[in-house]
Amino acid sequence: MHHDPSASTVYEIRLLGTVPDEALEELGAVTVTPAPAATVLVGAVADQAELFGLLARLRALCLDVVEVRRVHLPVPGSPV
Repeated sequence: MHHDPSASTVYEIRLLGTVPDEALEELGAVTVTPAPAATVLVGAVADQAELFGLLARLRALCLDVVEVRRVHLPVPGSPV
């Protein structure tokens, strides 16, 4: 997931279990956070087509998606 942050939407995708390192390499620029019995990916996508493409890659890797949610991150320099 990579694009101009001002034109992108950030999503958090929670996966069941641990994601193998080889699979993470395929996913591109995402932040990976291990959680109890889960893995959380956070990254920006340009549009719904890119989001659906990412979800299709996760499915092709046989990873179980538990939750997808939009994340609102503060813009640097703006009041929180």
